[in-house]
Amino acid sequence: MISKYLLLVLTSFIFLFQAPANAQTVSGKVVSQDDKKPIPYATIKLTDGDFVQKVAGVSADEYGVFTFGVLKFPVIIEITSVGYESKKLTLKEAKMNLVIELKEASISLNEVVVSGEKISQEELRSPIQIERLSMKELKNTASFNFFDAVTNLKGVDVATQSIIINTVNTRGFNSNTNLRFRQFTDGIDSQAPGLGFSLGNIVGPSGLDIESLELIPGPTTSKYGNGAFNGVLDMKTKNPFDYQGLSLEVKGASLGTDPYDDKFISLGTDFITEGSFRYAKAIKKKVAFKVNGSILTGVDYAAKNYKNIGPGAAFEKTHSTSNQGINVVNHYGDDRAAQMVLPVKVISGSSAMNGITVVSPNDTAFAVTREGYREEDLVEYNSHSVKLNGALHFKLTKNSELSLSSFYGKASTMITGDDRIALRDFSIQQHKVELNVNSFNFRAYTTMQDAGDTYNVGRLAESIIQTAKPDAEWFAQYQRLYEGGRGGFQAVRKIADSAFPGQYLPRFKPGTQEFDSLKSDIISSINPRYGAKIYDKSKLYHVEASTKLNAWESFFDNFEVGASARLYDPESAGTIFTDSIGNDVTNFEAGAFVEMSHRIDKKTEATASFRVDKNENFNLISSQRISAVKEIRPNNFLRGSLQRGQRLPNIREQFFNQNLGDLTIVGGLPEVVGQYDLRGNAILQNAVESYNQTISDEVNDILKQPNQTVNVENLRLKHLGIIENGIVGMNKFRGIKPETITSAEFGFKSLVEGKRLIEAILYVNHYHNFIGVTRVIKPRTSPLTDLRMAAEQANSPGSSDQYYISDNSSKPIITQGLELLYDVTSNGGTNFIINMTFANIIQKSNDSLTPGFNTPPFKLNMTLGHDNMAPNFGAKISWRFRSSYAWESNFVDGEVPDYNTFDFQFTYKIPTIKTAIRFGGNNVLNQAQFNAFGGPEITAFYYMSLTFDPF
Repeated sequence: MISKYLLLVLTSFIFLFQAPANAQTVSGKVVSQDDKKPIPYATIKLTDGDFVQKVAGVSADEYGVFTFGVLKFPVIIEITSVGYESKKLTLKEAKMNLVIELKEASISLNEVVVSGEKISQEELRSPIQIERLSMKELKNTASFNFFDAVTNLKGVDVATQSIIINTVNTRGFNSNTNLRFRQFTDGIDSQAPGLGFSLGNIVGPSGLDIESLELIPGPTTSKYGNGAFNGVLDMKTKNPFDYQGLSLEVKGASLGTDPYDDKFISLGTDFITEGSFRYAKAIKKKVAFKVNGSILTGVDYAAKNYKNIGPGAAFEKTHSTSNQGINVVNHYGDDRAAQMVLPVKVISGSSAMNGITVVSPNDTAFAVTREGYREEDLVEYNSHSVKLNGALHFKLTKNSELSLSSFYGKASTMITGDDRIALRDFSIQQHKVELNVNSFNFRAYTTMQDAGDTYNVGRLAESIIQTAKPDAEWFAQYQRLYEGGRGGFQAVRKIADSAFPGQYLPRFKPGTQEFDSLKSDIISSINPRYGAKIYDKSKLYHVEASTKLNAWESFFDNFEVGASARLYDPESAGTIFTDSIGNDVTNFEAGAFVEMSHRIDKKTEATASFRVDKNENFNLISSQRISAVKEIRPNNFLRGSLQRGQRLPNIREQFFNQNLGDLTIVGGLPEVVGQYDLRGNAILQNAVESYNQTISDEVNDILKQPNQTVNVENLRLKHLGIIENGIVGMNKFRGIKPETITSAEFGFKSLVEGKRLIEAILYVNHYHNFIGVTRVIKPRTSPLTDLRMAAEQANSPGSSDQYYISDNSSKPIITQGLELLYDVTSNGGTNFIINMTFANIIQKSNDSLTPGFNTPPFKLNMTLGHDNMAPNFGAKISWRFRSSYAWESNFVDGEVPDYNTFDFQFTYKIPTIKTAIRFGGNNVLNQAQFNAFGGPEITAFYYMSLTFDPF
């Protein structure tokens, strides 16, 4: 099977080298006349002869390098770039390795210097939405880390995992693992091949080595692969040929730890320090190298949401006579409740309590949970990160460059996935070889991770609880003791938590030697029925190539083809995937694309792309995109695009098989989900919830009438049809299918007087076979055998199991959004940006799938700054608002309240020693907030940095 796919890829690679022989190549580099540094994204246009009536040319890459083909000479080319004077050259023959110097353009207005326009013509004309952040913008962002700069871009959602890791997303379905959004560093995919979460900047470059950041929201599957449904974030590092010398940076930060501190400035008592260095050197213009490193250490954000999401009031944190069903968010082991019907001993009125609690002369029904453990009893909130990376670059010829790069990162921090996960000595390394020859690119890389001593926090709590006394015995004992007259609710709970009747252990108390010893034993065990340790040494191997052909250049302005292949090799010893002893798991996929553009007339350009992908477990899929952009008047552009893309289920959605104690996460392949025999034997979780809610509602309605009593058992029998309708059918879970999106997007972009940028974007996404999670409960007794018994067992953790299965939606899912931007720079240099985003989801109510849209309906960002408001002094402030939104995940569901964040930064530069001093703060109003339900709480954050950087 694999050889067939390799043949497809190799055939594609051979095709890449084909180009017409009659075209002659012109190549070179655009640099600044003052410091000889490269000018990224300069535009090179042919302006004479056949090209007077139409626009033809290319753009330089981020290093100022360009290549294009010419059929006949002489030709006149014009080179332009924002902030520089244009230059024209006449070429009488093909030239290689041209070095074109541009002079910086500036005009004086009342002693204020304004250089260039806000945005290039290339960006204005782009057929897709592209958000670029330059090296300068990243340095001056009002944030501790350059990576946080994307939070102020329109349409962006961020899930804060820890001090070290943020997960970026656009266009909805945000999550802590972010399966539909792809992130790259110098072309390397940063998705962890095993645990699956986005590595963020855990292994990426430091701020000293970052050159630019590019964000492309929305589906980009045709060029970036079948997983790029929500967007792409691409980070570029500095080439050692272009950026040489030594750079150093030290940072210090403090956390405001008290969320109730009403002081405007609360520096807190917890601190973080970070040190970074970069050194690059070129040797005889043929070989260059760079090395980078950084160390961060300090206290991490803590997850201390003690809100009760079970029955009763939200402020309740402990079990009481009035509420036995407490379920606190960051309190583990109390997640699943048992619904019990018990006789009432003392009746004082008729009132519903505890969710479906019913008081009657006969019996009462209520939810019961066990007492769990706080997260702070199970983890230490210390954070540590070490990053090292280096590269060797070789100039093989003036137009070809070979580079060898390695990235290494090791971290101890907290993340939120399907459970709260304590990364402990988690390490990852990536190695890449890349060859660039004119317009041809070849890249191969590998990603290898080692989970170290990482463990699941919720699983740890569950194992501690079950070691003392299993659920089946605890809940049965609780009911027997109450019915036997051994006391009230609190009394029987105390007995159930003891070693009674003798063969069990009493509840383990945090802080005791017994608790700590058991905790250490569970953390170090990979036994799937007991241990919480995650063993993960998964690997990814990837190879790709692309080239811009000089084919049909009389018609196409750009014609690019490419192909890629990758092999996943998960290795989790059965702790994450189905790769237990004797069952090795690998997964191979390959793809190829073609993209071309055509200038219809001087003001209109069309682009089309096509891609095919094949995974060994799925049939061939394809993605298509067509877009057009038109200049309706000078510097005013309309664009539209239509795309049909397909996404293959990723490695997690195929092979996941993780026991988290209270539930099991299962992949959607038939052989993975089939082992649990769910068809006909399990019940949809939302059917169980609807069954309980219906009984509760009917009881409450009856009790509103005077002198009425209720028999809960009779009501249970009456509504068994709800359970029956929720039985998992025989056509369910027969194999997960690829997800399909049909996306329409329309945009308007206008540049007024070279200083005011206005943009509006409207998009609609229609999903078919959307991949989400179907939640089911499997009782010990099949509902087809005894429906009444199955319904009773499904309501007790001691007699049923809970499964979350990767599955396709049965109904279409539609998302839509509107994004608006206004960006203005005054003649004095003050820049003000405001952007807002509206988004929503439409899903059929009878679809059992949990989609996890996890996106605020409304987002607002405002930024105000000036890079030189006084000699060598700059400042920037930003304010963000997010409306409340529902959060759904395998870990926990809940409501994220609306929140706003105010950040600032002051920068003072000392040009004589190439040094900058920065002071700033994030969330300086100290409004405790979280952007992912169940995740860490973000409080005030103040920092200071000292940077020596010749660039």
